[in-house]
Amino acid sequence: MTECVAGYPAGRSNQLWIRNRLFDLCLVTGGAFLTLLVALAAFQMPRLLPWLFWIWVVAFEGSHFWATFSRTYFDASFRRRHPRLLWGSLVFFVFPALALAFDARFGGGAAATAYGFFIFCWSLFHNARQHYGFTAIYTRKAGVGDNLRSHLVGALYAAVCLAQVHFLVNFKLPGTYAGFAALLDGGLRPLLFYAPPVLSLVAAVYLAYLAHRLWQVHGAAAFMPLFYTAVCWLFYSVMFYAVAPLDTFVQNLNGAETLMLIAIMNSLFHNIQYHAIVYHYGQRRYRDSEEPVGAARWINRDALHYGVVALAVGALFGLIVWHLGDWPDVFGRWHQGGMHAWAYILFFGIIGHHFYLDQQIWRPSRSRELRETLS
Repeated sequence: MTECVAGYPAGRSNQLWIRNRLFDLCLVTGGAFLTLLVALAAFQMPRLLPWLFWIWVVAFEGSHFWATFSRTYFDASFRRRHPRLLWGSLVFFVFPALALAFDARFGGGAAATAYGFFIFCWSLFHNARQHYGFTAIYTRKAGVGDNLRSHLVGALYAAVCLAQVHFLVNFKLPGTYAGFAALLDGGLRPLLFYAPPVLSLVAAVYLAYLAHRLWQVHGAAAFMPLFYTAVCWLFYSVMFYAVAPLDTFVQNLNGAETLMLIAIMNSLFHNIQYHAIVYHYGQRRYRDSEEPVGAARWINRDALHYGVVALAVGALFGLIVWHLGDWPDVFGRWHQGGMHAWAYILFFGIIGHHFYLDQQIWRPSRSRELRETLS
């Protein structure tokens, strides 16, 4: 009889994980539960929230932008092969500058607000696509066929995007544009508020049905794609249906983002996952490679090197966020003098550049090297 480990045939269990069981459960899915604990801590001890916010900005949000650079600009081989992508993508630093120039010419802050809103919408899409990427990896490792895979991907998008749309139309849009808030008050609010959570419940029932089918066909090999999708459903449902209506931790109202706790939650799960996949990639790509890759090999030599550089760059990002003038200090005190134009340009430039560059470099279907590195 073939020996089994945790329900998997011997010799195959490790093939079902991106790195290994502990790594995947702690970093690929575990970030969802850590983020929910952050929300719980903020509600129980509100004075912690400014501390949690700045820890997130430096240690997770700012550092995860750096993680993109670690396998692009700091990889000499990648720079040689993709110069147009790397230098052309810097155009995303021009767009926020143009928004500020437009507002300076015509008065008001409409263009800057609109660009910030666009970046937030892009962040929702960016997060959803990252979840798709992990689902695609796990379903292929489990040997799930195209038909069932497409149904599971549909359930994943329903789990994530319905909750995102709920937050966008009921919180973000009304908070950014008073005209949309008036439109909701005109009679659309009940439909737009209740329809997404009802549909999310339908998606949960459908996911349970898919779990039954996948388990029948693939047995325990289907655990991780199913577990991952279920975690996404739980996380996004709690964040946007339960936490968002209770999030009273607002910033100064001179910025586009008004919910301080949601700002953390919307990215923290994503940040942890992103560090996990970049670190795993770096360990496999650079540690034993004889190809001249420049600083990328030193950066990815071990977790200490990777973490120190990531935190240093994260601290620089924290300095930029501070000069946006939108957030309190760690003690909850408001004393910023307003937004600095250079901080606005760098902040939204870094984010937009990260989103675009990521869409290009994490496509296994277009990169044999990436497929081989991620196995």
